[in-house]
Amino acid sequence: METYLFIALIFVYFLTAFMLPKQVQKRIWTIAYILAFVITAVAIFFIKIYAGETLMRVGELNWYYVLYVFGSISIILGVINLWMYKRGLIDLFSGDGDGDDDTVEK
Repeated sequence: METYLFIALIFVYFLTAFMLPKQVQKRIWTIAYILAFVITAVAIFFIKIYAGETLMRVGELNWYYVLYVFGSISIILGVINLWMYKRGLIDLFSGDGDGDDDTVEK
């Protein structure tokens, strides 16, 4: 399932790369990243709250723990990345989106 999703996302990326201006392409993929980031954070919060009510065997619990740890790390790294590139994100979403160049005029 994940392999098909990965292939589909690569296909959609190539379509957007050839059909859309760079600014619009960056906006779409940045919004997709932020939404995936938020959904991951909500899912990990949900797992944390309802961990006692989940019916799992001991072997399955180990895999969910690894998923939880790496999901938590990805959330922290995502917050750090969003903070580091906050100026670029503000410029990306505050621009008009008509330009196809990557330079910022000042």
